[in-house]
Amino acid sequence: MKNFNSEIDEITLTFSNIHSTHDGMEYIRIYFERPTENGFDFLESTIPSLNVKECSGFSGTEAKELLRYAQANAFLMWDIAGDHAA
Repeated sequence: MKNFNSEIDEITLTFSNIHSTHDGMEYIRIYFERPTENGFDFLESTIPSLNVKECSGFSGTEAKELLRYAQANAFLMWDIAGDHAA
């Protein structure tokens, strides 16, 4: 399931519910998308690690800014994703 979080400057942030790795570490997949003439620019990452899984169309500077935004709003995403757990 994807949860809608925000849209700023035509960039939409959505995120998954809470998932767990085999060793019990919890994480949330986060997705940034921006429409283009040929589809979408996108960035996929996870919180809390904030490692980029996939990225296309965003510059390195833009990616860093998006991840900084995700970090600043991670507490809200955990709260919303936790409401959909179980």
